[in-house]
Amino acid sequence: MTPVDKRTERPFEGKDIYFSNSMQGVQNQELDFGWHVVQYLLENGANVLDQHVGGRNDKERDELFFKDNGFHLDRGDKPWIAVEQADIKLVDKASHIVAFVDGPSHGVGSEVQRAIDLTEFGISRKEILCLIREDCLGGLSWMIKGKESPKYSNLHLKVYKDIEDAKSKIFNFLTMH
Repeated sequence: MTPVDKRTERPFEGKDIYFSNSMQGVQNQELDFGWHVVQYLLENGANVLDQHVGGRNDKERDELFFKDNGFHLDRGDKPWIAVEQADIKLVDKASHIVAFVDGPSHGVGSEVQRAIDLTEFGISRKEILCLIREDCLGGLSWMIKGKESPKYSNLHLKVYKDIEDAKSKIFNFLTMH
């Protein structure tokens, strides 16, 4: 019997992934889209640092936020402060960023920029995959478009058609970088 090669069984093993996607929802994106992406990453061995972003509703996001960060999210007075601080720590810890840029999101843009800055200032290199759905390409932020240049060799912008195509792009990115 041939021994199983763990790299092919769990090809994302050892990668700390920060998953960036609009939690407020993107027009024409399935509500459980992020959840499917997070499950795909986990099933293939990735350590997804912010599983809460893939939560399908507020209750599930809150439960996963606790799992990700070790404290409950107080949805009372200014919960965004805790989220912003927690997300920055997780971006800093990540080896790879997988960001969906299908629609406008200040959060996604800030997280991508943070990863770029950490690399640019020599603090830690972050490989970044920005995915945009084919029919959303015309609305892509010029700030993201402008980052696809030789200056930002760690940022990879890819167009996808559907969830299966997105998974294929993620697979190629995470197994090559």
